[in-house]
Amino acid sequence: MFGVSPAFVFSLYTTGFTVQDYRAALPRLHRLGFRAFQPEIYVADAIPEWLREAGDLQQAAADLGLLPSQFVAHFMLEWFASPERLGPNQGLDDLKRVVEVVAAFPACRVVTVPAAQFEVDWESPAGSRAGSWADIRKSVTEKIHRYLEVVSGAGLKLAFEIAPFSVIGGIRRFLNICDQIGSPDLGLNLDTGHAWACRELVPLLPFELQGRIFGTHLGDNRSTENVKMPLGQGTVPWAPLLRNLRAAGYRGSLDIEVVCPADQVEQRYRESLHYLQSLECAPQGESA
Repeated sequence: MFGVSPAFVFSLYTTGFTVQDYRAALPRLHRLGFRAFQPEIYVADAIPEWLREAGDLQQAAADLGLLPSQFVAHFMLEWFASPERLGPNQGLDDLKRVVEVVAAFPACRVVTVPAAQFEVDWESPAGSRAGSWADIRKSVTEKIHRYLEVVSGAGLKLAFEIAPFSVIGGIRRFLNICDQIGSPDLGLNLDTGHAWACRELVPLLPFELQGRIFGTHLGDNRSTENVKMPLGQGTVPWAPLLRNLRAAGYRGSLDIEVVCPADQVEQRYRESLHYLQSLECAPQGESA
């Protein structure tokens, strides 16, 4: 199944999009041949709107045969952005409201929280003392554990999207946290653009993350700048990545993420979809 990330909507309507903008975008992505989309709350001020109108969006999607593959709580990234915001209970009330919104999408079983660049004063204890850094790491693990209790308590899975320079760190640090917490409901939204910019061996990540990839943001770049280009225009090795996702047992949606001007959205997403489809249809070992 192929879908789109929230970038489809905010490329059309800016990051100030409304729930009505999402409804207007659904027929467009349906005509392009996509079957999945990702609802997103971009700013905290939009939560009341989503609480009121999420059910209408779900009905509009169902009428088109579209499925929500994950729910992205973009605004929650602020709760992982600095040492002062890492208290285990900070952001829990926001997360509970997100879970309430997600209840309007019965087929959506994943809540995704981005972990963006960590802002730290390098002259402060947090940036210059081993003990303080150890305390931060402990706080991050405890915070994720608390978040997981809220999300899994609602019958959902919790995924993190790890951007470059996040406090969670790279893939191996994240897996270490998963091992410490020990829950099958904690995983990753695999953002190929972020991972490629971090110089990860992206085609091998499905094997490292086996069982913990809960969704995807498939964006391309040349590993020199963290941008989201149309698929096939950067240097991400797509054919082996798709092959290894299947081999590792991933059966979720393949959701494309391209950030572009509004008048280019349909063209860029159509091109990216056709590119992925050509790779999916190619004989094993070949690429399009």
